[in-house]
Amino acid sequence: MAYVLRGSIERAIEKMFDVAQVDYVSERLRMAKLPLDLGAPPPRVHAAVLWLAQGDLDRFDRALGDACIDWRDTLVAAGLANDDWRDLLIQRGIDCTDW
Repeated sequence: MAYVLRGSIERAIEKMFDVAQVDYVSERLRMAKLPLDLGAPPPRVHAAVLWLAQGDLDRFDRALGDACIDWRDTLVAAGLANDDWRDLLIQRGIDCTDW
């Protein structure tokens, strides 16, 4: 099952990664097998992975791999586990108002 990436996540990928890396990062996020329940929408986890990667492919692969084991740890590491996660994403330039 593939996830549909939100436009704001796609824009964040385009800002954070080189043009040659955008397709790779987008495809990996779409196809990742995240062990999600109803507690975390995929866009928030995707944003956390991108934040932890900071435009570096090796860090991206590690962060995504970690999220596939336990997405909650990824949210904590990116500072997005608390109730203020929407405010933090907006401060980081990711529009999450429609999630």
